[in-house]
Amino acid sequence: MTFASFLRARLAALSDLWSRIWFQDRPTTPLEITRIGVGIALLIHYALATPYLSDLWGDNGWVPRDVAITNDPWSLSLLFGVTSPWQLAAFHYVFLASCVAFILGWRTSWVKWFLLIGQISYDHRDPLLFYGVDKILAALLFIMCLAPVGRAISLDRVRAVRAAKRKNLGATLPQFTSQWTGACTRLMQIQMATLFFYSAVSKLGGNDWWYGDAVWYVFTTDEHYSPILLRIFASQYWLVNLATYGTILIELGYVFLIWQRATRLYLLALALFLHAQFALLMGLYYFSFTMMMGHMGFVRPEWLTNLGLAWKTKIGAMEMIYDGRCGFCVRSMVWFLAFDGLQQIGIRNFRIDPSPVVSDEKMEKALYLVLPDGRALPGFEAYRYAVLRVPGLWWMVPFFYIPVLSRAVGTPVYNYIASHRSQISTIFISAQRGA
Repeated sequence: MTFASFLRARLAALSDLWSRIWFQDRPTTPLEITRIGVGIALLIHYALATPYLSDLWGDNGWVPRDVAITNDPWSLSLLFGVTSPWQLAAFHYVFLASCVAFILGWRTSWVKWFLLIGQISYDHRDPLLFYGVDKILAALLFIMCLAPVGRAISLDRVRAVRAAKRKNLGATLPQFTSQWTGACTRLMQIQMATLFFYSAVSKLGGNDWWYGDAVWYVFTTDEHYSPILLRIFASQYWLVNLATYGTILIELGYVFLIWQRATRLYLLALALFLHAQFALLMGLYYFSFTMMMGHMGFVRPEWLTNLGLAWKTKIGAMEMIYDGRCGFCVRSMVWFLAFDGLQQIGIRNFRIDPSPVVSDEKMEKALYLVLPDGRALPGFEAYRYAVLRVPGLWWMVPFFYIPVLSRAVGTPVYNYIASHRSQISTIFISAQRGA
């Protein structure tokens, strides 16, 4: 082998290794969990600040606009251009609405950029409020802006599935995957590991962590004082030592062991447990929840796939029988099935494929859902059964399970629509032609 061929082989091996580290073809599902969690954290955090808008970010508040504006070219904020209370209120409510859209995954491709810009704008407008968790949130938002989020567990996905089912009700969309998703996931993983590494190193710089007393000092300050917890620690001081050394071990172990397949689940569980303790015992809810969402980058997509398969197996297969000649019925099915991300519900057009369970005579009166045990539920009861068992339809549960009222109203409304579906279909067709 010549030196040139040897060098080409080594470069090819390095290129392959680089691609396997950064550009694995992955679904966006773990990042979607982070998307939802970050959106919830932002929504709650800034919604709670609503009554204090003028104090926190107004010209007559803690930091006047002229004071906040610096010569730093990186210190930019849309709020520097806000000159009146109504403009501040408008910006704030649009931001909250964007948080809701981000959580739901609606128009995610551009909403995520406004959230990043809005978060930075709030941070730079009032530097007194800016601390570590805001930097972590901005970094997570930036990664999600680069990533193709909104391709799963989102209204954007529902819209895509619905568009496919409008052409063919039996159509299914494959799970979205991309190499760029793998790169963004890896970037988030490196960020979380780096945060834990520097957190552990900074702790080891203090004698109280080496001696095992750090947790005691934390809970004897005025900010975190808890008489009940303090009595427990005082009588069982070994718990203080365990918590102190355990925190260091988890943070250091996370950095080196989270990458291995055999140890990832355990380190991820320990990291989530650690932040749960920070939230419950120290009141660091915002920080802890944000960090937990960052750790979701280490969730393996196959874990979520297996969880979905386990749910489908537990619930069992369901088949919805509908009238393929009824345009309104087909449109309703398109809308309903677009939320069935796990594809738990099969379909049957009784006009071309009669059901062995439900007679055509019954199908002329209502839609039917055939359950795993062979029972068939008509109309409103069919929808009522499905929404509780299909995760994508859980948002509809309150409408179908309001005590007494849901059945009292839902059944007659459904029966009326079913009996007049031909007329309703005609109206829809006329409206479409007119449009």
